[in-house]
Amino acid sequence: MARDLRTFLDEVDGEGELAEVTGAHWDGEIGAITELVAEKGGGLGGKALLFDEIGDYPKGSRIVTNLFGSINRSRLALNLEEGITPLGIVDRWRSEYNNYEGIAPTEVDPSTAPILDNTVTGDDVDVSMFPVPHWHKSDGGRYIGTGCTVVTRDPETGWINLGVYRSMIVDDSTVSLWVAPGKDARIQMQKYHERGENCPVALIIGLDPYTWIASTCTARRQESEYDIAGWLMDEAVEIVEMPETGLPVPANAEIVLEGEIPPLDEKSCVDGPFGEWPGYSTPAHDNTPVIDVTSISHRDDPIILGQPPLKPPSIYTLGVPIRTAGGVWNQLENAGIPGVTGVWSHIIERPQFLVVSIDKQYVGHGKQAGLAAAVVANGAYGGRYVVVVDDDIDITNLEDVIWAMTTRCPADEIEIVDGVYTSPLDPTITDRSQNKASRAIIDATIPYNGDYPSVNKFDDDYREEIAEKWNIDDL
Repeated sequence: MARDLRTFLDEVDGEGELAEVTGAHWDGEIGAITELVAEKGGGLGGKALLFDEIGDYPKGSRIVTNLFGSINRSRLALNLEEGITPLGIVDRWRSEYNNYEGIAPTEVDPSTAPILDNTVTGDDVDVSMFPVPHWHKSDGGRYIGTGCTVVTRDPETGWINLGVYRSMIVDDSTVSLWVAPGKDARIQMQKYHERGENCPVALIIGLDPYTWIASTCTARRQESEYDIAGWLMDEAVEIVEMPETGLPVPANAEIVLEGEIPPLDEKSCVDGPFGEWPGYSTPAHDNTPVIDVTSISHRDDPIILGQPPLKPPSIYTLGVPIRTAGGVWNQLENAGIPGVTGVWSHIIERPQFLVVSIDKQYVGHGKQAGLAAAVVANGAYGGRYVVVVDDDIDITNLEDVIWAMTTRCPADEIEIVDGVYTSPLDPTITDRSQNKASRAIIDATIPYNGDYPSVNKFDDDYREEIAEKWNIDDL
């Protein structure tokens, strides 16, 4: 069990999926190497990369990237058994996550917490003490927060929230925190500001895979994402209260920046440009919240977890779309759509190209499933195309999906739906005050009870018999 990032790296190395790179520079080289390796295998290949002896920095100040950039490493990070299929991972996640039993974190003695091995405060605070990369060619700065987790506390209820939000170095003791409106950290921050108070925050740079994955999810109201992480680990996350803010962080985290977010009318910054998940460099955002960093704690020889967004199909989160596909699958079933046999996203953790497979049961079933998938919570944010196919199609295989589209959906029957809620990072939006965009619903299913040619392919049972008889794997 990987209780911290280092143990997980050992597991990845044991699978033969870790490469060490020495001497790369933080200014562009690390980002470009990550980009090139992540592109292998059509965006689902390439090893995890551990950088050391980074230009201008001493040996031992390290960065890991492309950590979850394969199906196998994603499986490890989700604590699942060897041999499970990609769609099986999504199905397992969504069925168990729907009814997970959270395990609350347990507090440990600060004297035993590696994260507190080294601490600097006051005038000694300097966030550039770490080899923070300039990730993309057009970035407006060095982003310390990509594979980070942001910890905040609700001032009214004490609820601890974990979220993943990007963070750029502004100066030695200030970093940005770009949080979209409506996100939990933003709501909690606003509560502090409405009370005339700064918002305490802890920015974790490098931690175990389970807590990081949990940070990308949404816990139940008033339940912390630490509980999700405990469920993933099947044991409690060990946490320690940080000395400056009192916020709980994993005791085995690599780096933690503590500080406060002042009200925006007192202090803010320009964040960006930054290469974001749609595959484009987003423009700079003014009036972005900042963290005034008052303390830095870190382990010996700390490791930054770098998860810079990359141009699709290269992935930067998990190699399986558990949040998008798993979430849509559950929401379709909860909406009463019958016969859903699978959901997959081909831009991984966003629904820009979402595919739903069904066991078709009545006329209009395909279009109904497509319309529903386009507007449920996990399908709306950042969505563009929804394709519905029959369950003979391998929805994880894009070529199979396109074959179904081009042979089962007349072009004049593609449905366009306007005005659906989307992400503010959608590059097609012209009015940034209105986060809405159109959707294409492509019903690529065979007509129900219709006369349609049979597929030119042997039955699966016969194929398996022939494959075994003639040792097809060896041919």
